[in-house]
Amino acid sequence: MKQKKNDNLIPPSTVKGEGKKQELILRQMETLGKLGHWEVDFVNQTLHWSEGVFHILEMDPSSMPVDLETGYLFVHPDDREFATKHMNEVLEKGISYDLECRLVTTTGKIKFVHSLAEVIRNEQNDPKQIVGIFQDVTEQREAFQTVKEQEQRLSTILQSEPECVKVVSPDGILIEMNPAGLQMIEANCPEDAIGQKVEKLVNPSDLKFYQSLHKKALQGIKSSNRFRIIGFKGTERWLESTAVPLENQNGEIVSVLSVTRDISEKVIAEENIIRIKRNQEALINGTSDLIWSLDSNFSLVAANKAFLEVMGFLNGTRAKEGDSVLIMNQGEAFYEKWKGYYERGLSGESFKTYERFMSPITGLEEHREVFFNPIRNAEDSITGLACFSKDITDLMSKRMELIASEKRYRALVENGIDVIAILSTEGKAKYVSPSITKVLGYSESDAMHMNLFDFLHPDDVSKITKRLDEVRTIPIGSSLPSHNFRIKHQDGSWRWVESTVTNLIEDESIGGIVDNFHDVTERVFQITAIQTQNEKLKAIAWTQSHVVRNPLAKIMGIVELIKTGTLSSEEERRSLDHLLTSAKELDSIIQDIVLQSQRVIVP
Repeated sequence: MKQKKNDNLIPPSTVKGEGKKQELILRQMETLGKLGHWEVDFVNQTLHWSEGVFHILEMDPSSMPVDLETGYLFVHPDDREFATKHMNEVLEKGISYDLECRLVTTTGKIKFVHSLAEVIRNEQNDPKQIVGIFQDVTEQREAFQTVKEQEQRLSTILQSEPECVKVVSPDGILIEMNPAGLQMIEANCPEDAIGQKVEKLVNPSDLKFYQSLHKKALQGIKSSNRFRIIGFKGTERWLESTAVPLENQNGEIVSVLSVTRDISEKVIAEENIIRIKRNQEALINGTSDLIWSLDSNFSLVAANKAFLEVMGFLNGTRAKEGDSVLIMNQGEAFYEKWKGYYERGLSGESFKTYERFMSPITGLEEHREVFFNPIRNAEDSITGLACFSKDITDLMSKRMELIASEKRYRALVENGIDVIAILSTEGKAKYVSPSITKVLGYSESDAMHMNLFDFLHPDDVSKITKRLDEVRTIPIGSSLPSHNFRIKHQDGSWRWVESTVTNLIEDESIGGIVDNFHDVTERVFQITAIQTQNEKLKAIAWTQSHVVRNPLAKIMGIVELIKTGTLSSEEERRSLDHLLTSAKELDSIIQDIVLQSQRVIVP
């Protein structure tokens, strides 16, 4: 393509054969349309640019002539190969010249141009000339790019938006929906939902709310509403949707755009709050305890039913929020006392008081504990006071009964003949009743510092050790049979006691072995004496039984002989004499036994 330098120079463009008017119109058209025409003569290797091309390239038209090689240098480096290839395909294959590429102006600006051209060929179909136009489409391209970028941003936002965004036709057909929405309705892909009626997904009970929302949007009214949907997989969700109309260029509403979010957790939380609030109201209103709060001006902020009833009774009018909690008509002392309580609490002190009074409602004595706690805001400033009055009348009554019962029990324990002791498993005293002094002479203090084995008779140690081991193995609350053993009295004598031990080691209130014992010394001595007497009497009876049998045997033999009737009168008389002698011998023996028994039995 290169030729001699002088051949490449092309004279400035001129309009030949046309009037000034047509030239002026052409220039205005190129200026307004940002156009420029060009032509290349392949035979003469000449290049011609119109004035519009020079304006596009920000060149002075006087800088002509421009050769072909210089002309190609205005093409953006990244587009030159593409432009050259396109020109070659146009010339060789006969395709239309339609090229969009970038040009670099003399000031370094990059402009987009769209070029159309026609190839003029000779009879041999060889290209002789190509004539075309440039149009600066930079603004359109930039505007298109801007729109494209905006669309890309909007698409990215739409695709990443965690809420459901959808477009619905006037007749309720889903036109478009983002991924979050598809996931919300449990659609596997857009095809599952697009083209379907949205109403089919709405819970029938809430259909009227969705229809109202859609209808208002079609009327040009932005509105919001809540309703439930049932997804394709059966999951029910609570949704909150805001719908707005979408208009075309003529201002006609053509569809409805809505943004919807899943508020299922919110609804559940709200329902829980409502349920909790109702439960709390039921709890505070279902008690005879008084619950109320007041502000720094002593005005009632909130109260349960029981407090309102009491306050209303004292004031003589129905109580309500905003009323003063200071009661004037119950006397100055009552007024000043409660005002003092409230002022203490509002000063920042948490405290409780005890109130004993005659109820003006029931006329019965009541006992109450009243608690006062300051209420603080986020800045830790005191804004009010929370108060709670607990009815402890029954508790005080039971406490008095318990005190009386304890007094009775202590009197019984102190004056009883039984000693009650709580022992550790090693025999150490954890508690000893006051009756220890009466039974064994020791004081409670002395006994608490002693171990059972410290005053146990040596002969009974092994038996009592075995007994303590045995009681630990029986069920809690069970007892071993009573057992007698000897304990040293404070005066040094040995006393027999009868003891019953109970396993209460695991009982939290006792925590040991309970030993109930009392003095049975006299009874043991009496039993021992009786046993001794019995032994002596048995010895006497055994000894005398042989002596008695001899005369008794004689009497029995003589009687049997007489009964035979074979004796003569003389023999019968002698037999009767022997019978009388044996009887007197038996009587003498009996008198001797009686005398011996009287000497054994102590009257």
